[in-house]
Amino acid sequence: MKQEKKNWEKEIAELCVSCGECAESCRILSELDVSPGSIAARGVESYEAYGCALCGKCEAICSVGLSPFRMFEQRRVEAVKNGEIDLNEYKYLFPDRGVTVMSIFRDYYRIDYSELNYSSPADTAFLPGCTMLTYSPELTKKVYKALAQKNDSPLFLANCCGIPMYHIGLPERGDKIKADLREKARLLGVKRLVIACPNCYYQFKREAAFQDIEIVTVYEALQDEFIPKPCSEVYAIHDSCPDRFEGVYGKQVGEALDRLGYQRVEMKHQGRDSVCCGSSGQLGHFRPEWSTEHEEQNLEEAKEAGADVLLAYCHACVLNFGNIADSKIKVRHALNILLGLEENYDEVKGKAAAVFEGEEGYELYLKLYEDPL
Repeated sequence: MKQEKKNWEKEIAELCVSCGECAESCRILSELDVSPGSIAARGVESYEAYGCALCGKCEAICSVGLSPFRMFEQRRVEAVKNGEIDLNEYKYLFPDRGVTVMSIFRDYYRIDYSELNYSSPADTAFLPGCTMLTYSPELTKKVYKALAQKNDSPLFLANCCGIPMYHIGLPERGDKIKADLREKARLLGVKRLVIACPNCYYQFKREAAFQDIEIVTVYEALQDEFIPKPCSEVYAIHDSCPDRFEGVYGKQVGEALDRLGYQRVEMKHQGRDSVCCGSSGQLGHFRPEWSTEHEEQNLEEAKEAGADVLLAYCHACVLNFGNIADSKIKVRHALNILLGLEENYDEVKGKAAAVFEGEEGYELYLKLYEDPL
């Protein structure tokens, strides 16, 4: 989505009532210990902008309907334009570059989707999201094959939705990524887009250029393929940030679990009030210590609720929770359970680190910075 022209600082400076409610579970507001109104009145510092998770919880609970995170998001764009951030330090994140952390991971572990339909016209297309197709190739292929049983050779889209570019402060490049995907879908006759990632879903659902395409979640498309409860484990669902306001994914996953007899419990923070996993806004790259606190808080809440397994329907959330290796709570993607594919996400962090170990790993690391911005 294109950045709005509204002056968020001005609106928040004028209307914030300094009630303090938005600081609950918000690391940046808790650290600053001042209201969004006070921050807006004096102006947001660039380091503050990149300390916001852009998770939207502040907007969800604001009693006067303000969106403080939009103020921080807007300040990131200004920081990039003013040269206040060295983009070269973070270009390994940019999905529109030839070499990224994810592309190196896929090459290193020989993750290959060449047997899927990359380029032939199809009514239905599947967009797993760049995190799932990188770190869960077996799950990605399982979903594709399930879709292929219902649709003749669906188109496989190994594309990004552009969200990393918006989060870094480069909205024009995010727009370009979305426009490129839209053009590919048009050229190949796509009429229905099945999306696994909630970030991708809401990016395209709200985009005027995609209004002629039916956009559905993978849970809607595969609801009659899910398997009944196979064990007695108790599940908790973590609601992702992009799903916070409309709750499409959370509702569909919860209903699927309930319909099939899975036992589940509710966490303290859920739905609109959900606590970010720590990956939103690229927080793990700018304030990794806060990202870890988010991970630990969610796992602790799942434990307190009596869950054996913490489920997430956003793959980035799953990976973040899997970072806490000593957790007593298992972490799984909702599709792992509903499609019966076991994966251990505790191992992903080690696998990612192994790519850059030793002399050859150092050479791969240098490649991340070879290409221009």
